[in-house]
Amino acid sequence: MTIRCLAALARMLACLLSLSCAAPARADEDDTRLLLDNAGRIIRQQETPDWQPAGPLRELSITIGGQTYRVEKTLGDLEPALYVAINTGQWSKVRELAAQYRLLPGHKPHLALMAEGLAARRAGDYTAAVGTLERAHRADPDDMRVQMELARVYAEDNQDREARRMFERALSNSLPPETRRLLQNHVDAVDRRGAWQGSIAVGVGRSSNINQANGYEHCSFAFAGSCLARLKLPDPIASSFVNYDLVLGRRIPLAGHHNLLIRPVGYGTRYRERDPDNPVLEDYSDSTGILYLGYQFASARHTANLTPYFENYRRNGDTTYHASGLQADWNYFLTPSLKLGLQAGTKRYRHRGPVRQYFADYTQNTAGVAATYYLDRSTSLYTGVDFYRKKYSTTVDSSKEAVLRAGMFRQFETGGLFANLLVLYRRFENDDYNFFYGVQREATQRIFVATLGSTRLSVRGAYPELRLKHTENRSSTIFHGYRQSEVSLQLRKNF
Repeated sequence: MTIRCLAALARMLACLLSLSCAAPARADEDDTRLLLDNAGRIIRQQETPDWQPAGPLRELSITIGGQTYRVEKTLGDLEPALYVAINTGQWSKVRELAAQYRLLPGHKPHLALMAEGLAARRAGDYTAAVGTLERAHRADPDDMRVQMELARVYAEDNQDREARRMFERALSNSLPPETRRLLQNHVDAVDRRGAWQGSIAVGVGRSSNINQANGYEHCSFAFAGSCLARLKLPDPIASSFVNYDLVLGRRIPLAGHHNLLIRPVGYGTRYRERDPDNPVLEDYSDSTGILYLGYQFASARHTANLTPYFENYRRNGDTTYHASGLQADWNYFLTPSLKLGLQAGTKRYRHRGPVRQYFADYTQNTAGVAATYYLDRSTSLYTGVDFYRKKYSTTVDSSKEAVLRAGMFRQFETGGLFANLLVLYRRFENDDYNFFYGVQREATQRIFVATLGSTRLSVRGAYPELRLKHTENRSSTIFHGYRQSEVSLQLRKNF
């Protein structure tokens, strides 16, 4: 009877320890980040600015049909030459032609200002471009070309209210049908930017280890060369599953670059298998819901978000925790091909339901840097490092994490195929020595994620997406090391 009690006690201790060390939010952080990054990529559709540094000025000339012509410093030559340089994209000559045109008596100030504003746009200086084109519009409010160019620059600079107002002003003129259709397309694009956008997916899959177990076995009580009580950790449980994810976003223009940002996120997994031998956690199915609501500043090169949010996490049929937090993000196009990013945030976890006796509330602070390099319109490389600080009431539970991620996205020209490869490396360390583990807990984790899809195989707008994921977690304790492989096939619809 005593031996059986010792064995039961060892099994119960192993179960509780393995549960207490499995941070319920860790997988959510990775999944949330991946979903938001993928949704942002879908919305942008690999869209990068087309501005580039202005080239050196050359002698006063213009090229038409491959033939270079000398431009005389007269109104008769310079005015049409300016239009030709603008329409054919000869931006290295626009500023010089505009400067010479300004010197001539009888020149049109709005034309010189429009040329200078468009040259600034091409060089990526949208502040100067908007200001100069606004001056051009004030100089001649009825000029349709100035109206259209100002409206376009407003749209590119993410000033949606001003862009729509100026596009409507341009549409009020008598225009050729082709020009009217083009302007209406711009208006529709601005309207779509203020509408709900995102993606939804449902699918099926299989996981090799839903309980993140390793099956470790050890003799915990021996006598006279015989093992009287054995510590046996749970074996990995393989299971098929059904999963879903939903990411939505909407920005409501306020004025200029200022917007109200609304972003709901939800995802979850329903596993077929359960763990009836675990007295605490029988069902590993879970779901996460997050609502971000805050402020966004958006221009042609800068995007900054400051969003309070609320998060709800359910597992084993009950709410595991509520969390409230504040997230700040900033992205900046240093060049048309290189985007840099910073993020910082804080979140307070408050556990609910039966798990409160096993999990303590804590605060998590995060900070990170990121970079994306666009090789071309179809290929991008991205990397970043994030730091997590979990602060509990005791040092033994508090921890530090560093996560390095790197990946590549490729959109192929044939078949509508795309691929996204992601590698994550995590380093975890508790603040203090743990009496139960007999060590100060440390762990390293490697995650490999490959996503393949084809938009050409879509049915009513939903296309297949295959996802492969492998996780290896190495720990200084016997309770936290595990391996897990997952494969899933989803149907995804973007809107």
